Amino acid sequence: MFCTVFLVSFLLNGYAQSKNPNILLIVVDDLKDYTGFLGGHPQVKTPNMDALAEEGTVFTNAHTNTPICAPSRASFLTGIYPHVSHNFWFDDWTTNNVLSNSKSIGQFMGDNGYKTYATGKLMHHRVESEWNEYGIENDFGPYAFNGKKVVQHPLMPKEYSTDKNDGLFMSLAKVPNVKATDKTPGYNGWYDAKNRKAFKYINDDDRDLMNDELSANWAVEKLKGLDKSDADKPFFMAVGFVRPHTPLVAPQKYFDMYPLETLKIPVIKKNDNDDTYYRSTFKWAMPWTQHYQELKASYNDIDDGLRKYLQAYLACVSFTDDQIGKVLKSLKESRFDKNTVVILVSDHGYNIGEKDFLYKNNLWEESTRIPMIIRDPSSKGSKGQRVNHPVSLIDLYPTIADFANIKASNTKNELGKPLSGFSLKPFLENPKNPQWKGPNIALTVVRGNPKSSDPKEQSYSVRSEKYRYILYVNGKEELYDHTKDGYEWTNLAMDKKYKKIKQNLKVQLKELLLK
Repeated sequence: MFCTVFLVSFLLNGYAQSKNPNILLIVVDDLKDYTGFLGGHPQVKTPNMDALAEEGTVFTNAHTNTPICAPSRASFLTGIYPHVSHNFWFDDWTTNNVLSNSKSIGQFMGDNGYKTYATGKLMHHRVESEWNEYGIENDFGPYAFNGKKVVQHPLMPKEYSTDKNDGLFMSLAKVPNVKATDKTPGYNGWYDAKNRKAFKYINDDDRDLMNDELSANWAVEKLKGLDKSDADKPFFMAVGFVRPHTPLVAPQKYFDMYPLETLKIPVIKKNDNDDTYYRSTFKWAMPWTQHYQELKASYNDIDDGLRKYLQAYLACVSFTDDQIGKVLKSLKESRFDKNTVVILVSDHGYNIGEKDFLYKNNLWEESTRIPMIIRDPSSKGSKGQRVNHPVSLIDLYPTIADFANIKASNTKNELGKPLSGFSLKPFLENPKNPQWKGPNIALTVVRGNPKSSDPKEQSYSVRSEKYRYILYVNGKEELYDHTKDGYEWTNLAMDKKYKKIKQNLKVQLKELLLK
């Protein structure tokens, strides 16, 4: 469309001592519907995710609950809606009165008989103590360096963002050579800012490993170790991949998969912003809303800029797909393979030029829609099936608890809140007539008033099977009919023919906010 993709693998343990399954969770960052199994881009290459989709159930109408990394992850890894916790932004979730008194999924599983393992990017504010073992810490880099600090890559257009993450889309083969100045000694090579050392790159076969590769290798070795062990406790493992989050940096071979001369940019309608209200709702400077304009100023033709950005994004998607493949291959080669349920998701989607927007954190389809797959080999009829009912990330925590047969409370005390979502397991058992207890809409929120954590001062969207309705903090509305307008080009909020539909969706939104 915990900006992320999320993979849960569920293992029905063969041990006589335990009836509970093992669980493996993988999270991918900023991955929109640009996967082969969703067809979001016609040229994307994601063979490992596609193979997983063929073995499981694809939720084609799955959405994030808040389309930016930190609050999204804080929400779905604690199982609590942002409007319930009042956590809408990058505040440390461990200081939030509701979230800190509710159990994260790691702690919940550990408290209920599971050995727990994690690696890579999961929560923005990582708490290692909630896991029995935490492997590789997240790292966004590498970056360009001037001998003293991280700087803009010399090959990046000067008009584009200088933010160290958002301002970089480049192959690793484009080794930065930053010239010396009176104030800096200069630098030739990539830089690992997290560990304050050089990042080696000679070629794709002679280089340091990137963070996602380290996490994938850690997960592979952990699975191999567990496979050889005789431990009688089930395990829960979470693996987080940071790409295709910016900086969009990957080995050259992944860029070679998407030649610029044949790469197709997204279908974009001219002046598509004329009937939208996203930008008018903000009362503070929003640097991310300017990325499209910066890209436009960097190239004579915006299509050239979008094509280069898209090439880097897709390269990172295929790079991450390979890392997912390593983990899945290790799983298939283990004794756990036939007992493993896998759930694959992202923390939110991403706009690549649609509505003159190059980022996430908006309420349109491109940024709210996410990939989601659940593979449960014990449910033979679920292979390759598709579910169109709207669901969201808030449903993952209760789904994991359901698969693990855990009925315990997720709260630490009376200050915590119960899970906001519902188990998705009924959709696997009967996709056409599930015993689904959840809503008929998927709810998404973006921060409205930056000085307020009052749920009434935020902007919301709900996605039904056929429509999207948006209600901004200033009262402005948007409505899109997905039966006719999959690109959300025409705002129908003022169309009298859709008055009842809009009102019905608004009522459903308001009712969900009361829960």
